[in-house]
Amino acid sequence: MNETQIAYNKHFFEVTARNFIQRDGLTEFLTYLEQKTDFYTAPSSSNFHLNEAGGLCKHSLNVFLTAMKINEHIVRSAIDDETSPFATPVPEESVAIVALFHDLCKVNIYHPTERFRKDDTGRWVTYPSYRIEDEFPFGHGEKSCYILNKYMKLTKAEALAIRWHMGMFDMAESGSAQRKSFYAAMERSPLVSILQAADLLAANCLEKINKY
Repeated sequence: MNETQIAYNKHFFEVTARNFIQRDGLTEFLTYLEQKTDFYTAPSSSNFHLNEAGGLCKHSLNVFLTAMKINEHIVRSAIDDETSPFATPVPEESVAIVALFHDLCKVNIYHPTERFRKDDTGRWVTYPSYRIEDEFPFGHGEKSCYILNKYMKLTKAEALAIRWHMGMFDMAESGSAQRKSFYAAMERSPLVSILQAADLLAANCLEKINKY
């Protein structure tokens, strides 16, 4: 992404957050993002979806737009038709909070670097990449909740959605107790599944991997 695209996404992100979120602490949190983190310029990953400058903000917006559609056209419709196991609609504010802020754990951990590979002729060449240095390795969803909770109070459903948004990708090295917690979280609120689905769709269907 070029500087113009990054600046546009930053503006769109801030406007979207202010339009959909009325929670105390939002202004202070947006100030923190701008002044203390690289949220608007960081990649979304080092080697996978949107592994480029500005990728983290763009991914967060993609997840938001996808989550809003899932909530409106699938989850809310099922609740209205009384075919869902849930009876209470998910507030748009909650969808916005978990979607826009689910990947806060990625701020300030990606650092530009150069890596080496062989080209088609077998000659070693360099290509741009990112190295990961996490000064607070607290866990993926856990760290995002920790950061956000310092600025605004999350509901239980919001905290569960952010904590478990990686779904089964977080289960590979986990025991049965954690798997039970994961399944129990999905039973507590549809917001947990909304964020999982939106994140997966955005990362795998909407966002390219840059192959340098």
